[in-house]
Amino acid sequence: MTGARGARRVRTALVAAGLLLGLAACDEPRRPNILWVVWDTARADHLGLYGYARDTTPELDRWAAGARVFENCLSTAGYTLPSHASLFTGLLPSEHCADNDHTRLDDRYTTIAELLRSAGYRNYLYSANPHVSSAGNFDQGFDLAEHPWSPRFSQRAALIVRGKLLERDSTSELARAFERAERNEGRLSAWNIKAAGELAQQALLDWLDASDRRRPFFAFVNYMEAHRPLVPPRRYRERMMAAADVERSYEVDRSWLPTWEYTFGLREFDDRQIELTRATYDAALAELDDLFARLIQALQARGHLDDTIVVLTSDHGEHLGEQHMLDHQYSLYQPLLRVPLIVHYPARFPAGRDSRPVMHFDIFPTLLELAGVAPPVGLRSRAESLLEPPRPRTRLAEDPASSKVAVAMVRQSHPGWDPSAWQRRLRALFEGQHKLIWGSDGRHELYDLAADPSESSDLFGGHRELAARLQQVLDSYVESLQPCERAGTPAPELTPQEIERLQALGYLGG
Repeated sequence: MTGARGARRVRTALVAAGLLLGLAACDEPRRPNILWVVWDTARADHLGLYGYARDTTPELDRWAAGARVFENCLSTAGYTLPSHASLFTGLLPSEHCADNDHTRLDDRYTTIAELLRSAGYRNYLYSANPHVSSAGNFDQGFDLAEHPWSPRFSQRAALIVRGKLLERDSTSELARAFERAERNEGRLSAWNIKAAGELAQQALLDWLDASDRRRPFFAFVNYMEAHRPLVPPRRYRERMMAAADVERSYEVDRSWLPTWEYTFGLREFDDRQIELTRATYDAALAELDDLFARLIQALQARGHLDDTIVVLTSDHGEHLGEQHMLDHQYSLYQPLLRVPLIVHYPARFPAGRDSRPVMHFDIFPTLLELAGVAPPVGLRSRAESLLEPPRPRTRLAEDPASSKVAVAMVRQSHPGWDPSAWQRRLRALFEGQHKLIWGSDGRHELYDLAADPSESSDLFGGHRELAARLQQVLDSYVESLQPCERAGTPAPELTPQEIERLQALGYLGG
């Protein structure tokens, strides 16, 4: 441990030790435990409690009946890195600079885990997302960080994921990656074995049993079942599809190149293929639903949920054919930004529905307030406490740096293709029922979400006064932020050899 990060962690440990002694001496009331669960890539409108027609989440729906359900929650970004960095810091993407060009959360930002540990919490991270790990510096502040690819889990994780695949599964590169590994022609990557969510339960229980129960705990758990490639077990597909469609669901080729060709308008999927993709995604949510229910039941059985704040949300959603797009890049449309947010803590959150406008990074100040922990000195955050969120409220989501990897792959296969329309920065401003999408290339969009929730009718050209007013609101909002000073250089363009290797491992587009 060296440098600024090491020095800061030493100071944090000393502060934590001092606080623990102080708590023992003063016999202050115990702080609540915190369990924070992220269903990675879960969009709100495909969950039962948000009105979806398919019964994807019966267990979550029952549990949420005793919780506060926020109906109007937005993510700060449409993909993992900036979104998780916002969750952990209470900052917007342009303020923390973790994005496609800078794939690491800088040491200068104090995370919620560091703040809670300084207040005497024992902290645990279980993440199935390879970005939410030491690779992205998201492990800072946690006493232990584990993943499906951790040494004690990797073999079992591979068996779990392999058991979900059929030999004839042609929906992604995953089956071929396992075949190569079984022939000793390659190694499985972290992305290949991430959808092993059942490991999270045992991992968390093991840590809780081994750590000091006299101290409150903070546990962050990330599940990746709803993230591409979608590999829900057959029994969940059968719940969402007719028998003939279950077989067909293993045949829709959603490997990386077709996914990006479709998104960039270079390929078509027919209506049946898109519907099978949606049904497969719904089956993955049904698997998540069971995993979460079993986790809650196991924690309750061991008494770990006594005086515990339980939060469930998502980092972002997923395109499933809307706007002629798949995956979760190059967009700030609602399928990516509208996410679930449920808080179970009867002591402070009476059960019921809440329609006030919130954002998922509001969890940051909320948990600090409930734990009695002060935010970092000098922090100017646009996040608001969920205990009393304001209404009305102006909200902002951002994509500060478009993904290079998909563009590089498609250019390799389509040498004459012009990617400039996709190489831009995006901001989405929400005020009341209106949404302004600002593009750095001058292509802006305006939607009335109350009248047009699917964002099918762009009003920008026909409502100049409204567009101009919202542009002024956006300019003022952005001026009030504290933009980060970007550390290091942007990620370089990939070589064809790097593209081929990453595609084979399953990393591209993550």
